[in-house]
Amino acid sequence: MVKHRDISVFAAIMALYFLVRWVLIFGSTGVLRWYLTDLLFVPAMCLFGLILIRRLKNDREILIPWYSVLLQVLLVSLYFEWYLPNQNVQYTSDPLDILMYFAGGIAFLLFQRRL
Repeated sequence: MVKHRDISVFAAIMALYFLVRWVLIFGSTGVLRWYLTDLLFVPAMCLFGLILIRRLKNDREILIPWYSVLLQVLLVSLYFEWYLPNQNVQYTSDPLDILMYFAGGIAFLLFQRRL
């Protein structure tokens, strides 16, 4: 078992996230522009929480239950796809973003035991 695998994976996710954001500055279209950051958002948040909980409790066996990940996906979906678009015309709602949040949550649940 790699001692700090969870931190390495979190750093990789965040590096990819910021790389995508940097590429967007120069213009991009399609999946990279619209959906990759949404796909990475929930796993990054869940992994950050998992790392924090494991460090605070000093227990590397702790896992985030599926219903907590589902709640996080629902809250993120409501905030970014319903609340913000209703508050400011700058934001738009996209059902595929919600699908990406769910896919990211499922990916996190499948891989968290390996971290």
